[in-house]
Amino acid sequence: MLVLCFAAQAEAGSLSGRVVDPDGKTVQRLESDVTAVDAAGHKFTGKLTGDGSYRIDSLPAGSYTLDLDLPTRLFERFARAGVEVGATDKVVLDLRLDWGMNLGTVGDDPLLQGSDLRAKTKDIDGPVPRTSDGKPDLSGVWTNFGDSLAGAAPMKPWAQKLHDEWKQIKQDNPGAYCLPQSGLMTLTNYPYKFVQTPQLIVQLVEDTVISHRQIFLDGRGHPPAEVWNPSWFGHSIGRWEGDTLVVETVGFNDKTPGFGIHSEALKLVEKYRRTSRGRMEIEVTAEDPEAWTGPWTRKKLAGLVEDSEIVEFVCAEGRPAHSAMRAPWKARP
Repeated sequence: MLVLCFAAQAEAGSLSGRVVDPDGKTVQRLESDVTAVDAAGHKFTGKLTGDGSYRIDSLPAGSYTLDLDLPTRLFERFARAGVEVGATDKVVLDLRLDWGMNLGTVGDDPLLQGSDLRAKTKDIDGPVPRTSDGKPDLSGVWTNFGDSLAGAAPMKPWAQKLHDEWKQIKQDNPGAYCLPQSGLMTLTNYPYKFVQTPQLIVQLVEDTVISHRQIFLDGRGHPPAEVWNPSWFGHSIGRWEGDTLVVETVGFNDKTPGFGIHSEALKLVEKYRRTSRGRMEIEVTAEDPEAWTGPWTRKKLAGLVEDSEIVEFVCAEGRPAHSAMRAPWKARP
């Protein structure tokens, strides 16, 4: 005799709706994950699509905290606790965002600009282009998306004390004074460009008055400390490990932003791996034996930008601005 047993599948609810701005208008052209976390820490993920709608299915009955982090500075990150979903409820809930860092001018949101620029690229999943010597060709304009940051740098007590004092007085970003906003161009949110040769890679960026750096691939080492004055972007040498470009940078001054409190002993190791025609994985590990108790690693994804170029960046009287704007959206008043 054949006995068939069927396990009853528990019924589940769902969450869906629109993502809207503070004026109630649907936020379109942005894509991201929408996450619901229950009291036990279980995560359920849905997608915000380009038309401004989201949906999370297969939710057991319970109370959830919703989280939405958009690739834009235009809006603040959205989080809401206490969202109740019954066993079979189909909850419709619009997520209303708050305005974020925005001056109300076209093009001053680099993350949204990057999303628009990457959308022009075709054949994203195509093969990785290679140079005549067989190395992956990183040439082209790129913008970042996706960011994995494991907390703040693990600072020693003296560095942590300075960091806490810095936060209390709300010290200005050096970028407000026409100085670099980050000691590593790759970690900015603006477009950057690689120009690659067998002996040298030049990186250009659209977000600083110091708009380039050189990555030497000719086998040289770093110059002596007494020769290379501490600088904002340091001195970079690179090498290929298989299909991964490994870049080592030293020679930073102790005020270089982007890494918390650090000393002139700061050292960066970057790893670039082009995984397809339109995508690149980036890993940056920072170490500072004088100020930190261990290494600090950050990962990013970058997307290729076709049919566009970086534009010049002008900074005057502490008010940085692009000399050309190309973003197609309408700025809010």
